[in-house]
Amino acid sequence: MRKLSLALAGLLMLVLLPGCGGAGGGGGSVSWDGGIATATDAVEAPQKILLENQYQMERTQGPPNIYLLTRWQSRSPLPDEAELGIAEVRTRFIVEARPRSRNPSGADLYTVRIRAENEGRMSGESDYTSVEITADFREYANRIANAIRDEIEMGTRVMD
Repeated sequence: MRKLSLALAGLLMLVLLPGCGGAGGGGGSVSWDGGIATATDAVEAPQKILLENQYQMERTQGPPNIYLLTRWQSRSPLPDEAELGIAEVRTRFIVEARPRSRNPSGADLYTVRIRAENEGRMSGESDYTSVEITADFREYANRIANAIRDEIEMGTRVMD
């Protein structure tokens, strides 16, 4: 019964929150469910993957509420970003984890959220602004978010 309720809640979230997860976006950011993690995994797994992808940490907080923010990483525009006239692009990742429950061994479990923010500078402009989330950017950011989720899953094993 509990698993059915969780499945229905998940389906409801997919319907009500189309701007979240791998399918959403717009307004310069896209976010994903990062899974369930211990405090250690919620901090170390994202940092490992982000560093592997050349994202340096700017700020790290927590627990109890965990907040990881990378520095803006400049990169070349992806093909569909260039088609929009974007000359320069920068991206950063934010990982947030909130306490969810305690497992039998007493370690807190956290619900993890991953967000990628994307800003661009149009040809001839001097300021960065939020840019449209394109299919190419979504693919790029999904690859990193999926790697973070996989790393969290490898570290966290929860028995029902």
